[in-house]
Amino acid sequence: MNPQELETAQTSTPTFWEDFFSFLSAESLQDLMSWEFWLVVTIVLLAGEILTSGFLLGALTPGTLLAAICAGFGFNMYVQLTAFVLGTLGGLIYLRPIFMRKVMGQGVPSNVGALVGAAAEVTEAISGSAPGRVKVVSEEWRARSNSELATGTRVQVLSVEGNTLIVGPTE
Repeated sequence: MNPQELETAQTSTPTFWEDFFSFLSAESLQDLMSWEFWLVVTIVLLAGEILTSGFLLGALTPGTLLAAICAGFGFNMYVQLTAFVLGTLGGLIYLRPIFMRKVMGQGVPSNVGALVGAAAEVTEAISGSAPGRVKVVSEEWRARSNSELATGTRVQVLSVEGNTLIVGPTE
C-alpha cells in the first residue's frame, strides 16, 4: 500500500469516539426519541417502581407520558425533553407527596401503642401516690392515675410509660 492509500484507509474508518459522537448528534437522537421510546421508558420506570418503595421512579412517569404525547404529535427532541422535565417536576412536586402520605400514613397501632385510648376496668384501687392494677381486654396491667380510682371503675388508657399504663376516668 502506498502512503496515499494508507491515509485514505485510515480516514474512511471512523474511530470509536467519532462513532459515539455521531450517535449523540441531534439528528440521531431525534430518530431515537419517538413515542415508542418514551413508552418503553415509562414501562421500565413503572417496573422499577414496583421493586422500590419510595415513589421516586413513579414520579418520573408523568414526564415520560407527556414527552410521549409530544413525540406522537411530531414535536422535536427539545420540546419532548422540555415536556419530560416539566412533567417530572409536576410528578415530584404534586404527585409524590400525595402518594407518600398515603403509603407512609400512621397505620394501625400495635403492641402497647394499641392500648392508648382503650377502655379498662380498675381491678386494684389506684391512689395518687400508689399504683394499682387495671384490666384491659383480657390482660392485667400496672396502672397510675392523677386521681383516686376505686375498684370496678371504668377508665381509659391515656398513655403507656414502660410497663405502666397511665389511666384517667372515662368521659
